[in-house]
Amino acid sequence: MLATVEEVRKERYPDLDPELVSEILRVQHQFAEDHAEARKRTEQIVNRWVTQRASLEGAI
Repeated sequence: MLATVEEVRKERYPDLDPELVSEILRVQHQFAEDHAEARKRTEQIVNRWVTQRASLEGAI
């Protein structure tokens, strides 16, 4: 599944961080039976990524 998603990411969203996508997929798989937890952790991952990006862009 990761290989397929990575292929789509490269083709359609090349600027999207592959580590972000991989981490989200890992959490979604890990908590497949607990949708609320998967959503919560995915939100945490995305928020952390956005914060890091903003920090890096502010440093430039």
